[in-house]
Amino acid sequence: MPGSLRGVGDFLNYVRNYSIQANRLAKACLTGMELTDKGELHIFPSRGKRYLFLGCLDGVEEDNRWGRLKGEFLLSANMAFVIRAFALNQKVFDRKGQLTKIDTFLRDPIVDPETKLALFAKAGAASYVNQQDVLMYGLEGRYLWICVEVMGDGEGMIRDLCMVLPGDNFMNAFPEVYQEQNSFFHRYLSIFSSIYNDIQYRIDTVDEVLDLDTAEDELLCLFAEWMGVDIKGNFLTGEKLRTLVKEICKLNKWKGTRKSLERLTEIILGERAVILERNILKEHAASQEDENYDRLYGNHAYCVTLLIRNYVEENKRSQLYFLLQQFVPVRCELHLVFLDKKSHMDTYCYMDTNARLWQEETAYLDRRKVMDANAVLEG
Repeated sequence: MPGSLRGVGDFLNYVRNYSIQANRLAKACLTGMELTDKGELHIFPSRGKRYLFLGCLDGVEEDNRWGRLKGEFLLSANMAFVIRAFALNQKVFDRKGQLTKIDTFLRDPIVDPETKLALFAKAGAASYVNQQDVLMYGLEGRYLWICVEVMGDGEGMIRDLCMVLPGDNFMNAFPEVYQEQNSFFHRYLSIFSSIYNDIQYRIDTVDEVLDLDTAEDELLCLFAEWMGVDIKGNFLTGEKLRTLVKEICKLNKWKGTRKSLERLTEIILGERAVILERNILKEHAASQEDENYDRLYGNHAYCVTLLIRNYVEENKRSQLYFLLQQFVPVRCELHLVFLDKKSHMDTYCYMDTNARLWQEETAYLDRRKVMDANAVLEG
């Protein structure tokens, strides 16, 4: 038993992963697809066929036995895909009497996809239909070429493509008589080996899960909850959410202060809201203006008003209020005022010294009419 365990340990060290990420995809030939900033392949909505032709993966050794290809294919219900792959020991082939590099040929956008598929057929490529996790034990050769063909009406996404070599972890733990490649026993063990590899990959990449620069949005919401801030509801996404979570520790130190509200609005809205505290305004207001100030800014010393110039969708204003409410002082009464671009009489608005009241009229060009001072041209 100890000897077998040592054999498994030695074999695990031999496992190699070929990640097919942005650097490889950027050099591939894409038809009906595009590479996104996240290193994923966006499949265009179309009824036709879309193709991905990758450059070769180098297995280092002659007659290398290839292992497991996995990836995530997020496609519409009416779509299907085919993975084709072949392996050779050389990187060239005879094309019309001339030696041509296979990589150059497959990556050439001018060459018709059907012509490229003919090379796959001539090389005896294996095909896998609608399989996101395939075993390529039957392919032998130092270099491996892969093609993905997507068919059907709709759009989708391909991401996290990876080749694991040799694809299983357990065969060397058994006596040599059982180590027949591509046998039923080999493929049966590969099921458990694949599960093991996936668990091991998650363990190896756990630092990326906990890294605020690479974690998913759902995890960022969880991290914020760990630090005492509730930001659920898909109110924030992308860089705003990531920036907020990174600064939560600092914001918690400032909680209950003017500085925390200023920084929060700056992160979320891209502007620092104008903060008016009723307690301070009371010192500057004349006695005859107390009633107006009470109506605008609240009637007691714990009222705080935030004037926000940026537009916020109606359905997100309550979520913004809920988030800000978590950072205001105890007993504080928070008011949010959204200043629209157009001001109207009898509404909560502020006009500076250059403001002007007029009745807005619609003006038309090429009607031989003179525009008066009240006309407004709109795009």
